[in-house]
Amino acid sequence: MKPYRILFYSIAACLLTLAAALAQPQEDAPESDGEDVLKLEAVVVTGETLPASQETGDVDLETTPASYTRITRDEFEGRTTNLAELIENEVGVQVRQSGGLGSFSSVSLRGSNSDQVMIFLDGILLNDASGGGVDLSNIALSDVEAIEIFRGTTPINFVQSSIGGVVNIRTRRPEEGFAANATAGYGSFNTRNLAGFLSAKPGRWDLLVSADYLASDNDFEILNDNQTEWNPDDDRWEKRNNAQVDQFNLLAKAGVDISGDTRLDLVNQYFKKDQGLPSWDNSPDTTASLDTERNITTFKMTADNLGPLLFNTSTQVSYTWKSEGYDDRNGDIGLGSQYNNYTTRKLGADFFAEWLPRGHAVIFSAGLQHEDYETEDLLGKEKETDSTRKTATLGLQDSIFLFGERLIVTPACRYTWVSDELDGGSANEDDTRDEGYFSPQIGVKYTPLPWLTLNSNLARYVRIPSFYELFGDRGFLIGNPDLKEEKGVNFDIGASGRWQWRRPWLRRLSLSAVYFRNDVDDLITRVYDARGIGRSVNISGALIQGVEAAASLDLHEWCRLILNATWQDPENQSDIKAFDGKKLPGCFEKSYLGRIEAGTGGFTLFGEYVVNKDMYYDTANLRNAEDKKEINAGMTYRYRSAKLTLEGRNLTDDLYEDFNGYPLPGRSFGVTFQYEF
Repeated sequence: MKPYRILFYSIAACLLTLAAALAQPQEDAPESDGEDVLKLEAVVVTGETLPASQETGDVDLETTPASYTRITRDEFEGRTTNLAELIENEVGVQVRQSGGLGSFSSVSLRGSNSDQVMIFLDGILLNDASGGGVDLSNIALSDVEAIEIFRGTTPINFVQSSIGGVVNIRTRRPEEGFAANATAGYGSFNTRNLAGFLSAKPGRWDLLVSADYLASDNDFEILNDNQTEWNPDDDRWEKRNNAQVDQFNLLAKAGVDISGDTRLDLVNQYFKKDQGLPSWDNSPDTTASLDTERNITTFKMTADNLGPLLFNTSTQVSYTWKSEGYDDRNGDIGLGSQYNNYTTRKLGADFFAEWLPRGHAVIFSAGLQHEDYETEDLLGKEKETDSTRKTATLGLQDSIFLFGERLIVTPACRYTWVSDELDGGSANEDDTRDEGYFSPQIGVKYTPLPWLTLNSNLARYVRIPSFYELFGDRGFLIGNPDLKEEKGVNFDIGASGRWQWRRPWLRRLSLSAVYFRNDVDDLITRVYDARGIGRSVNISGALIQGVEAAASLDLHEWCRLILNATWQDPENQSDIKAFDGKKLPGCFEKSYLGRIEAGTGGFTLFGEYVVNKDMYYDTANLRNAEDKKEINAGMTYRYRSAKLTLEGRNLTDDLYEDFNGYPLPGRSFGVTFQYEF
């Protein structure tokens, strides 16, 4: 389907839905605050009040059977942290970084790779068809209101899904009245941060603007072994070279409440980052760089209580443009000189509808997306290529409430159609590929006692190969258009308990444990020839199983203890005997977190101990990573409208490498001051 047709049908859907909304009798709309009582009663099956920021299309966390974690802004407001550091301590989550602030950061859920995890920003899929996973460092925390991590099972609210799960990032939303703040921070390695926020909603119209600037020299000390691991005589301590980063982010929102049930929103999010890329040998002469620029424009209409069945609907049209400039003309990093530009353009439309008859919550979702990926060799050595992916997705889910809503059964199914086309290339003929597949799933959530909840999920997912894997890239990868899609079956079962008391020294206790098992067939991996040129191939599969456990204890009103643990066994089930039975590379087998928080009189203190153990860098399991044992601590002091935060990371100053040859910073400190107007 042509991009202009997607746009035409999306705008037509918006206009038709708007016409239906305006045709509703005005006396049916609430006059006070715009909240619809019927909708709230149907959505909140527990009878609790929804958060003020809950909107049509958001996942109902009270009823979903999926294993999830939700992080709210209150937990990181004013801290000197980033998205990768924030989520990596949650159960089932692993983040790998290639260096300091602003370096490439990828996320893994339950032993999956970064290509198998879908990242959404306000309902916009950030994963590109080109592949490689989403770089978390390109998402600014200053914009974020909440982060929802769905491990394994993907709710039908998201039109696309994958084997690992979903990280859903919700940006800040305007609230009633006026709010504004300014933030400034400084830290180790000449790290600087400035941010500002403004939100105004005096009546029907509202406006929100959030901007931030972040920069760092990233000149932390590393131990350079001169690529002679077994000869310590030539090792030397030196500062990291050419790792500087400079980035800017701007979020602007404007919206209007047409009636109590209908709302229009226009959103634009702009991001720009310039960063140096250090070489393997940390040469001071390295000048390689990667410059990233991205803009996402979204038009959204929410219209509830439509027609005699009182549908709640959300229609969204978005356009994403991203440009990446890779400059290694001196051949400092890759094989030979390279100077390339990569451009991604995505036009998408998503539709969500919810029907709430008695005893059910029926959801229908549909999505269309047209994506173009262009590569340009600015040195003129290779021909320009243009890859196109068109995707159409339909989803249907029914949450069935039984036994006084103590039992919720949620069957669902998606159908996804994908069409790929490669136009041009230095040695490639035009290639096309069309695939269609169903992804059924079912979840159960049972509350036999007020303090006990049991849940289980079974789902089948498919991942279509990326352009890198199908058609090759940058001269280092040879395309394989015969690749099969990865197919996975996810299963989990767990229990959680919550207790509350009115005792002075014991207020609240939460415990949870989940067993998960992921069977992946036709797993895509890369093999390399004697020249170091890679090619993606399907291997037989992998089996990843493990246990996630979490505990939270509130003592009195000023102290909280948090414990998280993940044990997983990521087994490679390859047809190649040398790899069969080995552990999948890049996956820790054990992760632990212990954190204590205490606060009184405006002061809040925290300390945490993080342990990640047993990870291999390579498929043959010949190179194992050092176990990571990290101590972090911080303090916040709030006085009226001002807040001061001090934070230290990796206080023992140990050196680790998530990616072999790319060290992380040692000990670092940061201070942040925020004032609310």
